[in-house]
Parts: sequence; C-alpha cells; structure tokens
Amino acid sequence: MTTDAKPRGQKRGANSSLTQVAVVVLLVLGLSVIFDFNRRIQAEQRIVAESNQLGREVTALAATQSALATELAYASSDAYVSQWAHSDGKLIQPGEALVVPVAPAGAAPTPTPAPAPAPTSQSNLHIWWTLFFDSGS
Repeated sequence: MTTDAKPRGQKRGANSSLTQVAVVVLLVLGLSVIFDFNRRIQAEQRIVAESNQLGREVTALAATQSALATELAYASSDAYVSQWAHSDGKLIQPGEALVVPVAPAGAAPTPTPAPAPAPTSQSNLHIWWTLFFDSGS
C-alpha cells in the first residue's frame, strides 16, 4: 500500500502546481485587463479635456468672427465713410466750412509733468537688518 500512496501524492502535487499556475495566469490576465482599462479611461479623460478646450476655442473664434463681421459691415457703410472723411480725410460736404484749430503764435506749450522716480527696491536682508537693529531714527 505504500506504493499507492506515492503516486497519489505526486498527482496531488502536480494538481496543486497546475492550479497555482492557472491562478497566476488568470491573475496576470486580470491585471493586464485592469491596466488596459485604466489606460483607456485616462485616454478618454484626456480626449474629453481636449474636446472641452477646443469647444471653448471655437466659441471664442465664433465671437471674434461675429465682431469682425459687424466691423466689416460698418466699415463698408456710408456712415463710416462720412465719419472718416470728416475726421481723418479733412473733407467737407457742400455748404460746410473746414475749421482747423491752430495755436496762437506766441503761446507757450503746456509743460508735461516729469514722471515720479520709481521707488528703489531694497534687499530683504537690508529690510530685516533695519527692522531689528536700527534705533528707529
């Protein structure tokens, strides 16, 4: 009977090692599926973020296009031409008189005030030294 016990023990060892190999293979497959799923989720999140950014850019560009279309419509209107002719073109319509203001000959130009000097920046070490060691005068 001792001869029967050894083959059974060997079969059990072979079965348990086969079971362990199957568990390890399933564990590796499961982990690879989980990692792949995680990679796909991250890719989907990146795509959604890019889509949202592109949507904001499209909205901003549509607003710019609308503003430019409005400006183009005004620039090609008679009101714009008339406004340009009076202000920049120095042109007049029949019945109008062109008036160009000129400074008197002896008038002195208005002096422009000098800009205030920019405050000098001090190093932090100097500021701390002043706070701790100066007598306050």
